[in-house]
Amino acid sequence: MRKIITKLVVNSTQLFLPGQPDPVRNCVLTNRSQTWLMVDCEAGYNGGLPQRFHLDVYNSAVDHLQLNMTSNDAPVFSVGNLPPGTPFVLVIYASNEKGKSNSVALLGNTLSIRDQENGKIQ
Repeated sequence: MRKIITKLVVNSTQLFLPGQPDPVRNCVLTNRSQTWLMVDCEAGYNGGLPQRFHLDVYNSAVDHLQLNMTSNDAPVFSVGNLPPGTPFVLVIYASNEKGKSNSVALLGNTLSIRDQENGKIQ
């Protein structure tokens, strides 16, 4: 009688389930003028899926959403056609097909005409 010995080898593999992305981080207002603002952030973990980045610009002077933008590449936004000398709340977040990250808020303002004339360009 012949004995057949079967050897079973199991490879240990970790399985990661996709989830919603982590928040963006280190957001800064890198440049501004009378009519535009530039925001630069670092991307968080994408949750294992392609992610998009979103910017909602709220006009604090009149308390409404001024505009929103989406970027498929990086959390870097150049926002134009804004009113001069106006304060804004900039809300940045990431999303993928599983959901959206927590938001990060940044305060900023466009320069007034007087600021621009006095060389306060940043």
